[in-house]
Amino acid sequence: MSERKPTLHAIGNAHIDPVWLWRWTEGLETIRATFQSVLDRMNEFPEFTFTGSSAAFYWLLEQTDPQMLSAIRERVQQGRWEIVGGWWIQPDCNIPCGESFVRHALYAQRFFQKTFGVTASVGYNPDSFGHAGTLPQILRKAGLTRYIFMRPAPHEKELPANVFWWQSPDGSRVLTARITRSYATWGRELAEHVQVSAQGCPNFLNDYIVFYGVGNHGGGPTIENIRSLLAMANDPAMPDVRLSTLKAFFEAVEAQAQAGAPIPVVPEELQHHARGCYTAHSEVKRQNRRVEHLLMTAERVACMAWTLLGHEYPQLAFTEAWQGVLFNQFHDILAGTSLPEGYEDARDLFGHSATLGGYALHTSLQALTRHIDTRGEGNPLVVFNPLPWEVTVPVEMERLPNRLKDETGNPLPAQAIQPTTVAGQERSVFVLGIPPMGYRVLRAGVAESAPPSERSLRAEVTESGAVLENDFWRLQVNPEGHLVSLYDKRHQVEVLSAPANVGIVIDDPSDTWSHDVHSFRNELGRFAQAQMAIEEMGSVRACLRIESAWGRSQMTQRLYLYRDIELIECRATVNWQEQYRMLKIAFPLRLQEVQVTAEAPYGFTTRQPDGNEEPCQQWIDLSGWAEDDTGKRIAYGFALLNDSKYGYDALGSELRLSILRSPAYAHHDPEKLDPERRYQYIDQGLQTAVYRLVPHAGSWQDARIPRRAWELNVPPICVNEYLHEGNLPATASFLRVEPANVLVTVCKKAEDADALIVRAYESTGKACSVQVEMPLLGIRWEAQMGACEIKTWRVTPGTPPTVEEVDLLERAI
Repeated sequence: MSERKPTLHAIGNAHIDPVWLWRWTEGLETIRATFQSVLDRMNEFPEFTFTGSSAAFYWLLEQTDPQMLSAIRERVQQGRWEIVGGWWIQPDCNIPCGESFVRHALYAQRFFQKTFGVTASVGYNPDSFGHAGTLPQILRKAGLTRYIFMRPAPHEKELPANVFWWQSPDGSRVLTARITRSYATWGRELAEHVQVSAQGCPNFLNDYIVFYGVGNHGGGPTIENIRSLLAMANDPAMPDVRLSTLKAFFEAVEAQAQAGAPIPVVPEELQHHARGCYTAHSEVKRQNRRVEHLLMTAERVACMAWTLLGHEYPQLAFTEAWQGVLFNQFHDILAGTSLPEGYEDARDLFGHSATLGGYALHTSLQALTRHIDTRGEGNPLVVFNPLPWEVTVPVEMERLPNRLKDETGNPLPAQAIQPTTVAGQERSVFVLGIPPMGYRVLRAGVAESAPPSERSLRAEVTESGAVLENDFWRLQVNPEGHLVSLYDKRHQVEVLSAPANVGIVIDDPSDTWSHDVHSFRNELGRFAQAQMAIEEMGSVRACLRIESAWGRSQMTQRLYLYRDIELIECRATVNWQEQYRMLKIAFPLRLQEVQVTAEAPYGFTTRQPDGNEEPCQQWIDLSGWAEDDTGKRIAYGFALLNDSKYGYDALGSELRLSILRSPAYAHHDPEKLDPERRYQYIDQGLQTAVYRLVPHAGSWQDARIPRRAWELNVPPICVNEYLHEGNLPATASFLRVEPANVLVTVCKKAEDADALIVRAYESTGKACSVQVEMPLLGIRWEAQMGACEIKTWRVTPGTPPTVEEVDLLERAI
C-alpha cells in the first residue's frame, strides 16, 4: 500500500510584531519593507500568493505610502494578496473585553471593504498566547467563519486533530486549523519544515497547511523559499506541496466535511501558553480596562445627548479612540512582553484615546445636564448611572459638603472623608440608588441632616487585632493584618477556613512569558507586621487601614464596610521593590465540592480548582456548599471582583488573585541574566488594585455577579450643575433591560445610519426572554436570548420606531 500524501497548502506570510523588541516606529518601517518585498516577489514569481492580516498595518501604510497601498489593492483584486484576520491587529486573545473583540472586527472589516473591496472570512491569530472559549461566536457574527492559530502548540494542549470545529458555549462554530510547527521559516530548514508539517495533517482529510516566510521582524517569503517550494512540487520524495491561500485550503476542507469527513468538535477554550502574561506589566492592563470602559460609557452618554437633544455624536473621535486601544491590545504589548520604551508609547496612546473619550463623555453629559430643570434650594448635583440597570452604590466626590437632599426633598446620609488634597476642601461619600442609564438631581449644602440609620456599623482596633461589623457581615483581622474571619450573619456561615486577604510573595524565576510554567506555588513569605487604624467611621461606612511589609516592599490595604449595603471592598496600594517575585492575594474558603467560574470575553468559563494559573477578567467565583452554624449544608460561594487584574489560581477551596510579577523586561528563555549588567524590571514601585469580596448563598448566577463586577468598574459620574430651567425632569432613565442575566453593554450610534446600535449578551448560561426599553424615546422591544448568546439591534427612532437585529458588523441578518 502506498504512503498517503496529503496536499499541503503553502501559505506565504510575514509575521510582523509592530511592537516587541522594537518600538512601533521601527515596526512601521518593517511593515513597509516587508510589503515592498512581497510586491517584488509577486513580480518575479507569477505563482506566488501572499496572506496578510491586521488592518492597522494597511491603515499605517495609507498614512505613509499610498502608492504602495494602491499596488497592494491591485494584487488583492487579482486574488494574489489574500486579506485575512478581519481584526485591527493580532491581539492578546484573553485580556480584551468582549466589546474590544467586536470593535477589532467592526473597524477592520469596514477598513478592508473600503480599501480593498473585500472582507475577511478567516480569523487569524497565529502568535496569540491562548484563545478564550467565547471567541467563536464573536468571530462568526463578524463574518469570520474560519480560524487559524498556533499557540498553544501540541505539547501544550492535546487536541483530537489539527483541524476541528471550534465551538463556543452558545453553539456557534468556526472551522479551525492549528499550525503544526511554526508560522515562520529561516535559512535552509524549509524541507524539514514541510515534512514535519505534513505529519500534522489529520488522517480524515486530504489537505493541510504549511506556513513559510521570515517573520517576527517581518521579511516574508524569500526568493529561496519560493524556488524551494516550486522544486518540491516536482519531487516525488516530498509531500504534495503547492503555493496556495487559506481560502483554497478551507474550501477544500469544507468540501470534504460536506462529503462526510468526521471533523471533530472542540467545545472549550484553547489554552495554555505563557501563563505569566496574564499578570505581567500591571499598568498596561490597568489602562486597558480603564479606557475600554471609558469609551463604552462615553458612547452611551453621547447617544443620550444625540437622541434627546440633537447634540453632535463624535463618531470620528470614537473611531480614533477605539483604534488606539485596539493597537495597544497587540499580543506583545498587552501581554507585558515588550521592551520598556514600548510601554512609554502604549501609555501615550492610551492617554490619547482616554482624552478623546473623556472629552466626548463630559461634553455630552454636560449638554444633558444643561437641559435638566435644576431649580430649587441648595446647589444641584446631578449623579448619573452609565449602566442600563438600577444600581445602589457608594459615590465619592471632592468639594462636596456632607449635607444632601434628594429630588423629593428627603435628606440623604453623607459622610465627610479625607480629601485627596491638603487644601482644606471637603470630600464626602454617600450611597445612592440611581435609575438605569439615568440620573438623579441632588441638593448639596442644605442645612438639614439625614436621620440616623436603623442599621448598625462598628469598627475598632484592639491589641488582638481589629473588627469591622454591620448587619450583614463581621470581619476580624489579626495583628499580622490578615483577615481571619468573614462571618455571614444572615446565613450564619463562616466563609474563611484560614487567614485571608493575605499578600503572598511567590518565587518566580521564570522569564517574562513564564514559558512552560503551569502554576506559581513556591511561597517565600507573607506580608505581615501590620499597623492598623480606623481611618473612617460614620453614618455611611467604616474603613480599616492595614499597613504591612515584606522584604523591601510595603502594602496598604483599606477595608471598607458600609452601613446600609452589603459591599465589602479592599483598595490596595503596593510599593513593590522585589525582582523575579510574584504577588498574590489569597482567600482560603470554607467551601466543599467547589467549581471555579471566571469571566471571559462576553461570557464565562468554568474550570476545576487544580492550582494552575488561569486567565480571568472582571470576576472569579468559587461555588459549592458550606455548613452553617447548625451543621446544615447550604449552597454557597465566594466571588472576587477586580478593577484591573487578569490572572488567578484556585486550588481546592483557596482562591488567589494575581496582583503583579516582576521579571526583567522581555526576558525570553533561554537567555540568562548577566550578573555584570543591570536590568529594568517590570512592576517596580507603586501599584494599585481595587477588589470586592462577595460571599453569597446560592449560585453566582443568583448573586448577579456579572452585574456587580460591572458596577465596580463603571462607577457613577457626578456633575456640579448650576440653577436653571430645563425640559428634562429631575430624575429619568434612558435605557433599561430585564432580566438581570442579560447585560446591555453597548449603546452607540450606527456607523452608517441615523440609528442606535444596542448590544447585549446573556451572562449566566440561561436562555430567556429579554425586554429592552428606552422610556424617554417611547421605544420598547422583546427578544429571545439563547444561553450565552450575543445580540445586536439597530434601533431607529421615529413614528413608529423600528428595531432590527443585525450582526456585529451592523449588517442586517
